[in-house]
Amino acid sequence: MKFKQISILIFVLAIFFTQSASAKLFEHNEGAKIYIGEVAGYGEHELQPQFLDMFKEQLGQMLRENGKGKIQIVEDNSLQGENNFNSIIKVDNVWQNIHMDAICHGPQFNIADANAKMIFFAEKAMGEDYFWDDDKLAARKKMIGKPYRISEKMTTAAKTIGEAYQADYLLFCNLVDADIVFKNSIFKMNAPLTEKPKQIKVVSFFYLIDTKTGLVYEGYNMSDKTSQILNILEQKGIDIEAKKLLDTMFMVHSKRIAEDVANEGTKILSKGI
Repeated sequence: MKFKQISILIFVLAIFFTQSASAKLFEHNEGAKIYIGEVAGYGEHELQPQFLDMFKEQLGQMLRENGKGKIQIVEDNSLQGENNFNSIIKVDNVWQNIHMDAICHGPQFNIADANAKMIFFAEKAMGEDYFWDDDKLAARKKMIGKPYRISEKMTTAAKTIGEAYQADYLLFCNLVDADIVFKNSIFKMNAPLTEKPKQIKVVSFFYLIDTKTGLVYEGYNMSDKTSQILNILEQKGIDIEAKKLLDTMFMVHSKRIAEDVANEGTKILSKGI
């Protein structure tokens, strides 16, 4: 009789732990929910819109491929509480403003590398004298790799968007530069991407924002392919158009961002300040 009772107890416990383990496994596989807010270029040089579209497409793909078990992408069709969300959209260009707010508060932001719109926003948010204060800029540099806060207004906006999309985090990417020099053209940004590049450089920053707290994790990437590397490829009979090489570099940046977000960004933000 005791043996039978013990057997039943073991069976019940086995079911309990199996269900518990399955639930944890499911939670783990589901991961933190991330919505890609805006991919834009706030660097001093204007970028072709197709560059930004290419980058955003690669970013979404790499996040899906490299974030399995840790993060998941929230799709546009998952919008909840649409009325509340639309009320914020009508007040401001909310995506742009949250993005620029995260940029200008970031420890790696250099106003000298920004375009006119970004400079105007940064000076309005931080004060015109802020970026000439060496002590304040030095204090910012010490915050590299650590979470920081966006403004109270943008924190409220991020929280509302997070609730609307049921997203834990918002992800923004600033493609500061995608500089291409062509062999047969001095017009770097206007030449067709079917030409062969002589030099190509991509610089990007990303901002992962916790929708509940307004804390931000800032990341940086830079890739450079010079004429020397391109000449080696050419000597080996590898004919690379600018679009193919640029797409590859965007993929490299996107993969780095996905890995950083999944392994460091969410972990650091979850600890708070």
